[in-house]
Amino acid sequence: MKRFQWYFVGIFTLVWQIGGCSQADISTEVADFGTAKLEFLDVGQGLSVLIQSSGKEWAFLYDAGNDSTGFWDSLHVRNIKHLDWALVSHWHRDHAGGFLEWDGSVQINTLFYSRDTGGIWLRDSILKLAKRFGTKTVAVERGQKLPCEEWSCQILWPTGFKKIGGNDASAVLQISDGKERALFTGDLENLGEAELLELSHDLQASLLQVGHHGSTSSSSLRFLEQVAPTLAVISVGKGNPYGHPAKSTLKKLSFVTGDSSKILRTDLLGTFVVEWRLKKGLWLRNY
Repeated sequence: MKRFQWYFVGIFTLVWQIGGCSQADISTEVADFGTAKLEFLDVGQGLSVLIQSSGKEWAFLYDAGNDSTGFWDSLHVRNIKHLDWALVSHWHRDHAGGFLEWDGSVQINTLFYSRDTGGIWLRDSILKLAKRFGTKTVAVERGQKLPCEEWSCQILWPTGFKKIGGNDASAVLQISDGKERALFTGDLENLGEAELLELSHDLQASLLQVGHHGSTSSSSLRFLEQVAPTLAVISVGKGNPYGHPAKSTLKKLSFVTGDSSKILRTDLLGTFVVEWRLKKGLWLRNY
């Protein structure tokens, strides 16, 4: 009997044996609630998250990793030909470089991007490609909402009144279904985390994309305790020269999540999927 273990984030944990449910029961359960997939792509020492409905009616992208990592091939094998939007967290090559190889075979309705004052060459090169392919480009700031179907997608950082460059300019995206939240922080570092906490007193998330690949410059204990994630995701390259993720960061994450198995890493798992059933919870899909 094939068994899947479902790790629900919320008020309960359910272990469900597929063989114990009839097909009708499963179909009814799935039909009652929309389901999204958060696919953390293994792009080496970088970050890319593909977010789509299970029926592939819509698809969004948070970052595209570095160039020369086969990012677009990973979309092609998934038969992704269209993205409703993509968001560039900031203009560092390990987050935006993949767009340098964009050939237009995947249509993107809107390219949202951080107001990062750095990375001018990278920004201008990618915006020129967007113009060539007829993709609308929009700089984002705190309070802006992105089209997100049944979910709510909102930019929490950066603000529009402050000019920032580099990691702390990372566009922080919060996705919510009204009950659970997921928080994507790009490379946000300790200073940016502190400023975000001052603006968002109710900052909490069931899933946290850990900032800056788990480095010591991000994930302050104050920030992690406030967010209180049940699942912590680190996108990081195997054997990277930076020592990411840092042992001190892993220790803090283990303390906050209460279970080191809730720390999910692309260097250990490769590409993996977190499924999100609307108002039901998030769980790691086991294959």
